[in-house]
Amino acid sequence: MRFSAAITFAAMLTVFSAHAQSPLGDDVYVLPAKAASTVAMASWDDKGAVKSAKGADAGKAPAGAVSYSATSAHWPTGRVTVLNFSKAKGGVLHPITDETLLYVQSGAAQVDVGGKTVTLAEGDVVSKPSGAIKNAGGAGDAVIVTWNVGPLTGEATPTHVASGTVNAPAEGPVRPKRYNFPGNSVRAVKLMAGNKTNPASAKTDSLIYLTSGSLKFTQNGKEFDVGSGDFIRELAGLDHFWNITNDSSFVTTSALPIGAGPIDPANATDRR
Repeated sequence: MRFSAAITFAAMLTVFSAHAQSPLGDDVYVLPAKAASTVAMASWDDKGAVKSAKGADAGKAPAGAVSYSATSAHWPTGRVTVLNFSKAKGGVLHPITDETLLYVQSGAAQVDVGGKTVTLAEGDVVSKPSGAIKNAGGAGDAVIVTWNVGPLTGEATPTHVASGTVNAPAEGPVRPKRYNFPGNSVRAVKLMAGNKTNPASAKTDSLIYLTSGSLKFTQNGKEFDVGSGDFIRELAGLDHFWNITNDSSFVTTSALPIGAGPIDPANATDRR
């Protein structure tokens, strides 16, 4: 895997082992899973309010606190965080702070949407969640992907989009399942082995998390071997394409370039 000369792989490891919050540079297109910032987390209920601690402070959490991890890629136009919960450590509990979107990669959870508690199943999406992400019934394993991005169109409303209400193409080398809601969309994309996409560019960034497989990603003439757990940023205005060497999948949302104003949502995805 190749990186820009501006940031070497070793330098990334040093930065993220310290859990730095500064955004990566515009010349960094891929953040491997092993170089991403992973932080120990703990959350607990305190008289009806969910509180949390991270890093060394997570080890000082009250008895009975839920323990989990948060792995993040902080891009200039938004942040992607993957929350990993296990039944053995109390299941799901995480207070919503600045997360604007979430996708349930696996498991189940509950969260407030517009003041109402909603139960989420695998594959569900929420725009503008609130309150806290909690167990749906008893404790269980779960992986939840969150983004901190602004809306594309200047407005967003709390919305739950159930996986079962969204159709995906049954055929084709790229099969995007598009969750539309006011202000933005989330796409859960399947990529079928033995295919190569045409070069494309977009008016917005795409902040991507690889959920399975391995393949080759090329952007701005630089090729990267990427795999499950890696983070990718498709930059607005730069040509990119995929060489799909193995069946793979990712989830992504769009983010406005720095300084850009609201756009027509019909033009938010890849277009030549």
